[in-house]
Amino acid sequence: MGSTKKGIIYVLFAAVLWGSSGVCAQYIMQESQIAAQFLTMIRLLFSGFILLTLSLIHGDKIFAILKTRKDIISLLLFSLVGALTVQLTFLVAIEKSNAATATILQFLSPSIIVAWFAAVRKKRPGALVFLAIFTSLSGTFLLVTHGNPTSLSISPAALFWGIASAFAAAFYTTYPSDLIARFGTLPVVGWSMLLGGAMLLPFYAGNDVEFMVNGGLLLAFFYLVVIGTALTFSMYLKGAQMIGGPRASILSCAEPLSSALLSLLLLGVTFTLPDWLGTLLILSSVVLISLDSRRKVRTH
Repeated sequence: MGSTKKGIIYVLFAAVLWGSSGVCAQYIMQESQIAAQFLTMIRLLFSGFILLTLSLIHGDKIFAILKTRKDIISLLLFSLVGALTVQLTFLVAIEKSNAATATILQFLSPSIIVAWFAAVRKKRPGALVFLAIFTSLSGTFLLVTHGNPTSLSISPAALFWGIASAFAAAFYTTYPSDLIARFGTLPVVGWSMLLGGAMLLPFYAGNDVEFMVNGGLLLAFFYLVVIGTALTFSMYLKGAQMIGGPRASILSCAEPLSSALLSLLLLGVTFTLPDWLGTLLILSSVVLISLDSRRKVRTH
């Protein structure tokens, strides 16, 4: 099998697993009555430890990023506004709605990124980007109103946390590029998750947190942390290196689709026609932005 086909399989499989991890998080919160904030802390601490361990096995110098004050400040900012915020807003959005809706709303982040860079650079975006922004806004409108602007099909809290998750994901995607270029992806992401989880520890230190635990929930948590975070992240990185970022972005659209289907099959979440149309419009914006990126690469 060629490297391109392998890369496609890696990215697709990672996207499906990511979609399933959101469904898994919804199941854990529903069955154990655990708060999204506490689950965020535990997920980040365990995931960060696993990724840093993988980084050490890979031969990375994981402490190099902690040698200068400037790098430490950048890492702390990324940990707080990136890793912690993106995970917390996403899990709260799931808590307020469901995994599928939260995942779809988070996919507004590519449109937020291109709109932000166009504004900062004072450069008019191309036709494909304009179309992508229009389709993402149209999809969001359909998803949250079902076509009726006088009513919401999801709660205001779910909409707020879903949009916040998209903005956090936009920051998470763009901010650490310099750190990753110098220190590697696994060390930067591993430290950001570990530190992000540690930032929540003071809120729970000495407090009794009550939630249900059984074998099924422990298995679900293992899946969320090990399969849905560490393994999936490693597979996506490997696949993206083989096929390139724009193509990987298109294939990652399998994530919200898998989340929607699994929510339907496993959790009984119902999706109406406007929900599916809104989902497809938001995903089409990701495809359009990726196509625009590929076109720019060819012309330079």
